[in-house]
Amino acid sequence: MGIRYYAYPLAPEFVDRATEDPWAFMSDDPLADAWGPKESAPDMLYLDKCWRYLQRLTTPGVACPRIAYDLFEGDVTHTSRGWIPWIKVLTPDAVSEISRDLSLLDGDDVDALLARDDLYTTRLEEDRSYIKEHLRSAQAFTARMQARGWGLVYLIG
Repeated sequence: MGIRYYAYPLAPEFVDRATEDPWAFMSDDPLADAWGPKESAPDMLYLDKCWRYLQRLTTPGVACPRIAYDLFEGDVTHTSRGWIPWIKVLTPDAVSEISRDLSLLDGDDVDALLARDDLYTTRLEEDRSYIKEHLRSAQAFTARMQARGWGLVYLIG
């Protein structure tokens, strides 16, 4: 199945509780939420396996990553029996800053990312489309959260 990315809205009144116990604010089955019927799907951000590309997109070879990197930060911890997921809570203020920064990225940034030798693949057009689609999803989700004044909780796992 692989390691995937899922994020869920978090009302401001729950941020402190979520910071102490983020698992209480995650779905029991995020993959079913992402792959299930659209009409019953919760409001969420599903980035599939694209989160690694988006990490790279927001850390363009400089010492200090973009503010938007905070939305994609993290990785699982590998163990002898699999992995331990990464889970993080972002406050409404953090989501607002991330949304503003993320809105500055576009297809040209994706093209620049893919032009790097270590990310070039034989499926360049598919990868370009895949990354752009998930970038747009991340931009739309964070814009919705920013408009509501909400934070979010996300899982890489």
